Amino acid sequence: MGKKITSSVLLLLSLGHAAARASDKASYLHFMNGLVLERKGSYDSALQEYKATMLLDPQSVFVHKQALNLALHLGKVGDAEEWAKYVVRVDSGSAENWVLYGNVQWAKGDLEAARSAFEKASVLDKENADAVYQLASLWSAKNPDKSIEYLKKYLRLKPDEEAEVQYQLALLYNAKKDYETMKARLLKAKEADPMYTQPRYLLANYYETIKATAAALGEYVELLAVEGKNAELLNHIGELYTSPDVSNLPEAEKYFVKSHELDKTDPTACFWLSVISETRRDFAAAAGYLETSKSLKSNPGTALRLSYYYTQSGRYDRAIALLEDSRDRWPDNPEIAYFLALGYDDTRKTAKAVELLKAIIAKNPDYPEARLQYAVISEREGDMPAAEENFRYLLVKDPGNANILNYLGYALADRGLKLAEAEELIAKAVKADPANGAYRDSIAWVHFKQGKYPAALAEIKEALKLIYNDAVLWEHAGDIYSASADWKGAWRAYGNAALMERGDKRKAVLGKMKDVRGQIPDSEASELTGGLLKAFNLNGKEFSAFAKVYASFKGKKIKLDGVLRFSAPENFAFTLVGPLMAPMWKIRIEGNEVAMDAASLKGLDEETFGYWAALMGAELKDYLSGEFLSGARLENGWGSDRLLSGVRNVYLDGDLNVEKLVPLKEKKLSVRFGDYFLKNLYLIPQTIEFKLPFFSLKVVLDKNQINLKDFNTLAP
Repeated sequence: MGKKITSSVLLLLSLGHAAARASDKASYLHFMNGLVLERKGSYDSALQEYKATMLLDPQSVFVHKQALNLALHLGKVGDAEEWAKYVVRVDSGSAENWVLYGNVQWAKGDLEAARSAFEKASVLDKENADAVYQLASLWSAKNPDKSIEYLKKYLRLKPDEEAEVQYQLALLYNAKKDYETMKARLLKAKEADPMYTQPRYLLANYYETIKATAAALGEYVELLAVEGKNAELLNHIGELYTSPDVSNLPEAEKYFVKSHELDKTDPTACFWLSVISETRRDFAAAAGYLETSKSLKSNPGTALRLSYYYTQSGRYDRAIALLEDSRDRWPDNPEIAYFLALGYDDTRKTAKAVELLKAIIAKNPDYPEARLQYAVISEREGDMPAAEENFRYLLVKDPGNANILNYLGYALADRGLKLAEAEELIAKAVKADPANGAYRDSIAWVHFKQGKYPAALAEIKEALKLIYNDAVLWEHAGDIYSASADWKGAWRAYGNAALMERGDKRKAVLGKMKDVRGQIPDSEASELTGGLLKAFNLNGKEFSAFAKVYASFKGKKIKLDGVLRFSAPENFAFTLVGPLMAPMWKIRIEGNEVAMDAASLKGLDEETFGYWAALMGAELKDYLSGEFLSGARLENGWGSDRLLSGVRNVYLDGDLNVEKLVPLKEKKLSVRFGDYFLKNLYLIPQTIEFKLPFFSLKVVLDKNQINLKDFNTLAP
């Protein structure tokens, strides 16, 4: 509770009394000038004018009181005390004078003299509210109970100040740890003056401390009616919505957006909006928020987070430029340098990454992340002496680190070096974390290098149960099956790896498949090929996707939006939609039953359109259900790129993907598939194109708007 210094500044209407007491016109003019200067904020000059007035009229109690109040305001306690003594000496019967004297003694730090003065004022005038309030303030730290008594008395004298008094009482009850009474007083303060925000903030804070988050939010949200443009308040509400007790990011976002609209550089709003965007994997938006944050130039953590968003949104050059600038700004920050090295490595500037990592290690020998990254890059680039040296340094510091044990063990095993030690290192890693598929793969690989094929096969099967979506593990499995003369197992494993890989790595695995199939009779080719295709096909899984639809008919081109849906066992639907997703046309196939909306194109009658639409829908339904592979066999064994059945021909591309379907019933129709991508480990064609002599339809799936709940768990 602060000291309340009373003011005796006169209004102009009261100046007649001051003029009457002034000894002459000159003193009156000095006093008037002092008042004007004081109102303008020229306090030192005003005080000089009051001193001049007292020289000319040394008997004026009023002028002394005016001067001592201003002197207290300026911290000139010596002058104030001199004038206060004069005032109580000349007029000792005035309660107001003793309050002024008490204020001066309090400012001096003589609390006992101040208390005595305030009590004397209270005896002289029991209705003097200033004396009562000052006594309450004086006792607040030493004796809260006594302070509470005086405040209650002050409230009786000044009922119009209830909001402030109730708040001061709440503070005292808070000091006494009587929180229920504190809460009651805060509610009374809020009721007395809803526009007085301090008690309301304290009430909301109290709710926070007792984990009544909903009640706290209610108070803070109500405060927005008074302080709607308070960015700090908006941010705090947003942070409460992000707390584990509430965890409502959409609601939090509303308040951070409002704060951001007030100040686009606000660090708190920028940070949380970037985090919320990150949860949606909208890294471009996340970066946009941090780019405007004022903390970007002062907080290296903000720069690091922004660089991460740049890399996640594919803007590696911007990430590196930011990190290079940040390194110049914070040259002694090893994290900035470390992430810059990672950026160099990601952009194939390997030499720069290595040099920077070496510089970090030279300054910070025990920076484990930098040393580990240096070891990993060295191993990858074939510098095994450097890799081994740094892996072993890390193991000296942390001998039980399973990750480093596995790294070093695998690096040695992969090169056929120190196989006994490699096995020992990896075995320690497996013992520390037996459910780690990467470690089980490493122990399988060291057994493979040792020629222990049964042990290798057992371990790689365990590894693939834990990690079934890694092409490297499947290629390792293929190598182990091949060494074990299980040619079909090898072909299937290589096939899984090939369908997960891209580019040159896929070509290398396809080469291994070609070598292995020479050991497998043509009679096995159809079953193996069909099985591999089926393993990655949706096979009737619940699936839906938004798509762009491009139609061409007799020179006329149409672009529409569409929604494709499939649900087990064989229900297919395709809907063309217009503005606001309003359905324009729909076809549904359930089993052999086809239903579609009436539609026609100029130059193509409805019956003809319906015939072809049903046929196209049936082909797509059979593809999504996996039925298209039923009874299909390779035309000429391993030398074929076409699967034949009694219903359609299935053409394969050089990468083992389905390229085209041609129904035997109507060979004028062909369905082409392309731009395959993996979703939950299912291979899905992004483009599906229907070709007819007079009509073509291309469907392009939106990879970002696909609903597929199932995950493909390939069996080893």
